[in-house]
Amino acid sequence: MTNRGRSFYCWTDENLTRHHGIRFLKALREEFGDNLVVFLDRAGYFFANDVREFVSNSTELERVEETVIDCVRGESLELWYFPPKLPELNAVEGCWDQMQEWFAGRFIENLSQLKEELVAARSEITVPNIWNYLCNAD
Repeated sequence: MTNRGRSFYCWTDENLTRHHGIRFLKALREEFGDNLVVFLDRAGYFFANDVREFVSNSTELERVEETVIDCVRGESLELWYFPPKLPELNAVEGCWDQMQEWFAGRFIENLSQLKEELVAARSEITVPNIWNYLCNAD
């Protein structure tokens, strides 16, 4: 999701791998152009060496107050990884919470219905204000 509330996703029926992480970054570039800063969690498909090497050959460590953050800076793309075990910094966690509420008490009979419900749930999610997460504001 962008700072203007636009969101984007790539659908796949496969288990996610580092190849999907790279495909996702390429799709973000196509959708939003160059000069992107992307905040990611440390899921293997985003944190894999191949993904980081796609952006740059070096990973830097940034210090934000008491927290050390992994950062990969390329010419037109930066990846910033949320610190482990701090979901309150990750706006996506707020979306997952809303998804869990959406699915509470719903019975899903098959994969086709699950896909339909995911699309419906996505349209009901209130996009969190990412700046509140990044700036630790309320």
